[in-house]
Amino acid sequence: MIFLRRAAVVVIALLLLVSGIILFLGRTSPLDTHFTIEVVPIIIPNDAVAVERGRYLANGVAVCVVCHGGDFGGREMVDHPIYGFIHTPNLTTGVGGVGRYYSDEDWVRAIRHGVNPQGRGIAFMPTDHYWHLSDADLGAIIAYLKQLPPFDNDKAGTRLNIFTRALINSGAKGNLVRASFIPHQGPRPATSNNQAAYLLQIGGCDFCHGADLRGGQGPEPGAPPAPSLANDGPLADWVVEDFVRVMRTGQTPDGRVIVPAYMPWVGYMHMSDADLVLIWDYLRQLPPTS
Repeated sequence: MIFLRRAAVVVIALLLLVSGIILFLGRTSPLDTHFTIEVVPIIIPNDAVAVERGRYLANGVAVCVVCHGGDFGGREMVDHPIYGFIHTPNLTTGVGGVGRYYSDEDWVRAIRHGVNPQGRGIAFMPTDHYWHLSDADLGAIIAYLKQLPPFDNDKAGTRLNIFTRALINSGAKGNLVRASFIPHQGPRPATSNNQAAYLLQIGGCDFCHGADLRGGQGPEPGAPPAPSLANDGPLADWVVEDFVRVMRTGQTPDGRVIVPAYMPWVGYMHMSDADLVLIWDYLRQLPPTS
């Protein structure tokens, strides 16, 4: 009798689990949401100064290079039996590259809105940070991407396993289709007059360190808590040289090396000394944690 009761409990629990998974998978997934975007055209320059500005932003601040590779030809981000397979798109005009067919409107839609030409949200694209790019800086990035040397790589694709799709649908790891957070047809956000605040915003520092930069948790499986960047947190005893060294090499004053998969210093290392000092001075002025 006891065995039958226990068996019944196990069966009911399994049914509830399966039902829950079906419900999560049956919901309108953020991965399947269709976005209708009226793209506001911007000027795409072609002068050397603008292209250099785009190179600097794409490599050192917006760190597109971290996900799309040093040649921007796309790279494998995940290949895991539980999570699935993610290979970022090739951004060049080479074989398999979106640069072969993207119009200026497509580039704006993808970067500013996080939506592909078919109207689907681009998973894992930090577009809620790029939403704050000024028209001039967005145009410069697009100008840079359009003149990249062609690189052949047609492996781009995303195949998420049932476990990952259930997590995304449930919101357990947050909505990884960042286009869902943007008021696409609303007014453009005002560009900050503070250059350091602007760089922190488009650099996506708040994604892990929290909206107030006082600590948070990155979405990657196994990611350690991101520390507070305020001057009363773990960085309290740092000096500007320590900060610049961390951003250049990933090595902290106490000898630890930050894992670039969790903190992409391999991209931020390309920032200029002047901008890193600006950011450091801004962080020193943050109000202490209450």
